[in-house]
Amino acid sequence: MSVLDSTKTYFEEHGEEMLAAANMSKAQFAKAMGVLPQNINKLIATKNILILTKVSSVLNVPLQVLINGEEQQEEKQTEIYGCIYINGKPHIINTREELETLLNEH
Repeated sequence: MSVLDSTKTYFEEHGEEMLAAANMSKAQFAKAMGVLPQNINKLIATKNILILTKVSSVLNVPLQVLINGEEQQEEKQTEIYGCIYINGKPHIINTREELETLLNEH
């Protein structure tokens, strides 16, 4: 059983709001998706990843948003490499943690 089988997607809970935000009627959405208008509620309730991928394209909304809601920003990892001289002594830095440790020591 996949994760989508047991929980509602964000699109399932907020599909009509998302259509309104996209200035799209249910009929327009059904046509864009290639389904009959009477099947639109089934379409909104889908957990089929292939269909959600097409919905993502039609609504121009990231797939992640359709599934979970707000875009989840991955924590950006800034790459830090370099050499810092403290009191004339060089310190090679390869990670943020090394830099933070060095700063806390001095």
